[in-house]
Amino acid sequence: MRKRICASLGAGLLASLISTAVFAGAGHSHAPAPAPGHSHAPGHSHAPGPTPSSVTIGSQPVGGNVSVVMGLDGFAGGNVGVSSGPDGLLVIDDMLPGFAPQLERALDDLKTCLTCGDLKYLINTHWHFDHVGNNEHFGGDAVLIAHDAVRPLLKKPQNLKAFNMKIPAKNRDGLPDITFAMKSSVYFNGEEIQLTHFPKSHTSGDIAAYFTKSNVVHLGDIYFNGMFPFVDLQNGGNVKGVIHSVETALAQYPKDVKIIPGHGPVSNMNELKNYLAMLKATLNTVEQGKAKGLSLEQIQKHGLDKKWASWAWKFVSTEKWIALIYNSL
Repeated sequence: MRKRICASLGAGLLASLISTAVFAGAGHSHAPAPAPGHSHAPGHSHAPGPTPSSVTIGSQPVGGNVSVVMGLDGFAGGNVGVSSGPDGLLVIDDMLPGFAPQLERALDDLKTCLTCGDLKYLINTHWHFDHVGNNEHFGGDAVLIAHDAVRPLLKKPQNLKAFNMKIPAKNRDGLPDITFAMKSSVYFNGEEIQLTHFPKSHTSGDIAAYFTKSNVVHLGDIYFNGMFPFVDLQNGGNVKGVIHSVETALAQYPKDVKIIPGHGPVSNMNELKNYLAMLKATLNTVEQGKAKGLSLEQIQKHGLDKKWASWAWKFVSTEKWIALIYNSL
């Protein structure tokens, strides 16, 4: 196993990344509902520019071997899926840069026995910084797995034009060791974990991870629970692709599966259907406007049905969401 090389980000860059947390829910609550036997009951967080020292992260059991780790009182990045058992730990995504010490403590707490192994696998659902922010910290000790499209993006500096963000390249420890095109599997902690690529969705390299025995699926940023999603059109994403992927997920996974979304609370198929209904209805509105020859600005001025107003949030307003749809057509 490669020796761990901890990432070293300049304080200014880290503060910039966290304060412009464009892919997740500053302004929305991403805290899990209290699990039976757990006393914490996190509420909404509206504080701008969270830092690792100001945000507490915690875990919630989801099903079988699987738990979710997320910020309890602020935004720490995308939801982290964790399989814990006698084989050790398998982790899906690793939050914003700077949260490695807190995430490491949370993972230690999730070990099921004193003799159980440490972190063995790290899976990236896609390339965005709020999901791979600590790849370099954990990647030296774990086998890192992602879609084929992810490694080239992480290997070079990126300029995310939608938010005027410059993202540095990952060093060797932060790059995937194993990549795949459409499907792969990991056999770990007594179950098969099926990895499936969903093309042209949130990005070009989105994957979902289905824990077959625990009956839990992590959908990454294909699913923003209760909010308009950001779609990375610059890097292969498309709103119509997101719709197709959600339809595929609804058909592919069991009706009683528990869902870890990329952002938002743990969910289920009924809530995923509500998300799909929003996607389709808002797409239809923009398509109709464009077919009538309306400009983007005219459609934005007209807006969407008021019932979707609560889905808007700090970084994907109704106007921004309309633009993402319009530019996907």
